[in-house]
Amino acid sequence: FLALNGTDFASESAMVRFLEAADDVIADYEIPGFEDLYRRLLRDALRKFNLRYRLDEPFILRFLLPGSFTNLYAELHRLNAANAHLAGLLTDFEKAFDRYARTQDTTDLKTCIAKASNYAEGLASATSGAAGTLGALCDQLTDWPHDKVREALKSLYKFCSDYPGIRHAGDPAGVRRDLATRDVTLASLLLVSFSGYLSPTVDEQVVLGV
Repeated sequence: FLALNGTDFASESAMVRFLEAADDVIADYEIPGFEDLYRRLLRDALRKFNLRYRLDEPFILRFLLPGSFTNLYAELHRLNAANAHLAGLLTDFEKAFDRYARTQDTTDLKTCIAKASNYAEGLASATSGAAGTLGALCDQLTDWPHDKVREALKSLYKFCSDYPGIRHAGDPAGVRRDLATRDVTLASLLLVSFSGYLSPTVDEQVVLGV
C-alpha cells in the first residue's frame, strides 16, 4: 500500500477492484484482527472523505446513486467552463439554494426552484442554438429515450410556470398545498438531473463513474 500511486490505476473501477482483491490477500495472511482492521480503516476513509461508495458484506464496494449525481453535477460544471452564460445560471441556482438553506423562507424557496429551471432552460437553449421556453425547447431536442421522458420535463416546467411566484404569477386555482422544504430539494434534483438529457456532450461514462 505504501508503494502505490494514483497513476498505478487506469480508472476508478480499477482501484475499486484492487481494494476488493486486497481483502482476500489480507485474509490469506491469517493474522488475527488484520482483516478487521483493513475493513475498519476503509469504512472510516469512505465516511471521512464522503466517498461515493458503501462497504457491504462479503466485502463489496457498492457504488451508490448519489455518486452518479455528483459526477453529473461535475460534468455540468465542465460544460459551463466554456460557456459563461451557463456558468452564471448555475451559480445563480447555487447561491439561491444556499440562501434558502439558511433562511428557510418561502420566497427563497420559490426563487431556488426558478433558478434551477432557468439553468435547465439555458442548457436546452445552448444545445438547440435557439432561445425559447424550456417547454418549447424540449420539443426541439431529439435525444429522448421515450416521449414520456420529454413530457415529464415539460410537465415539471409547467409546474414551475403555473405555481404562483416561481417563474410567473401563476394560477392559484391549481395549488394543492403550500410548498415545503422537500419540494425545493426534489424539484431542484429533478431539474438538474434532467439536464443530463439536455446536452449531448455530457460524458456518460464519467457520470456512471467507470
